Amino acid sequence: MASETRENIVDATTENETIVGSETVRRTWSSAVLGGLTGGLAFGVLLQMMGMMPVIAALYGMESVAFGWAAHLFHSVAFALVFAGAVTQTDYRDAGIGRITALGAGYGLLVWLVAAAVVMPLWLGALGMDAPAIPNLDANSLVGHLVYGVVLGAVFAVARQR
Repeated sequence: MASETRENIVDATTENETIVGSETVRRTWSSAVLGGLTGGLAFGVLLQMMGMMPVIAALYGMESVAFGWAAHLFHSVAFALVFAGAVTQTDYRDAGIGRITALGAGYGLLVWLVAAAVVMPLWLGALGMDAPAIPNLDANSLVGHLVYGVVLGAVFAVARQR
């Protein structure tokens, strides 16, 4: 029965891959996780240098740098999964490394505008903490989110082609 099911799940062929059931799905999601973690680490180093990890932890009522790192990497992977889902559902699913890297940069900008500029200040304010004004258009945060997006896009594209 397993081989019968496997034979019936060859769904489609795109320029870069043959979709064979869950194998392509696993490669897409594992590539997204790898891209999210790598981009999150690159951005996290910048956050660490700016002393911002406790602010990330504060979103969850915590104060530790370690918890800030854990929350930041969780967010990085969650946003990467959304990126991968969006890319694979568009005509960009077959795009090359350069185009997907550029899409990652644009996605980093979008995440900065929504999550960092609006959601984070609202969240901190809802917790009764000092929160920046909305929108919080901090240039350092923009650079970090662009780094995240570029690394996410590049690593996702390369890992997905393997």
